[in-house]
Amino acid sequence: MTQATYQKKQQNIIPLLQKGKTNSYRPEDIKRWGVEYFMDTVCAKEDIVIPSLGFTVEENERMEEILKEEEVNNDI
Repeated sequence: MTQATYQKKQQNIIPLLQKGKTNSYRPEDIKRWGVEYFMDTVCAKEDIVIPSLGFTVEENERMEEILKEEEVNNDI
């Protein structure tokens, strides 16, 4: 395999997301790979489960109240 062939193959490899790490992709790379192929390769195949943070019902209600107050006060 020539160096040019090797480099071309390397350009077509999409680095996968790793749990607990931050990946960034350049727009020109995504365009080269194709958006649909990129999304099929990189995105999770199953739903992401968000763990319970252990807040009580009352705490959740208070947080909702605070968010509503901030929306009103900040014109969100």
